[in-house]
Amino acid sequence: MAQAELTAEQVLKRDIPWETYMMTKLISGTDLQLLRRYDNRSESYRAQLLDDDGPAYVRVFVSILRDIFKEETVEYVLALIDELLTANPKRARLFHDKSLANEDTYEPFLS
Repeated sequence: MAQAELTAEQVLKRDIPWETYMMTKLISGTDLQLLRRYDNRSESYRAQLLDDDGPAYVRVFVSILRDIFKEETVEYVLALIDELLTANPKRARLFHDKSLANEDTYEPFLS
């Protein structure tokens, strides 16, 4: 039976088991702290976090897309990225930040 397409809003209501991912070493303790700070917050609060430390959040999102293959989690992180870019397209520059020079920030989107 085909599942109806979910809206980004529905996807973003999911409760993602970030602690489990940390315990299984798919994300670091630092990643978990960043995700807890960002997850389920208002758009204005998230905007402040992105203004303060955007490249760190981009690095976490990209590493999740690269290392975690659970469909619900991938959809969730893609919805977060879509939301942050839709709210402010200029945030695309966060993916080009010098601190991410050693990361292939596009690779997860191409596979």
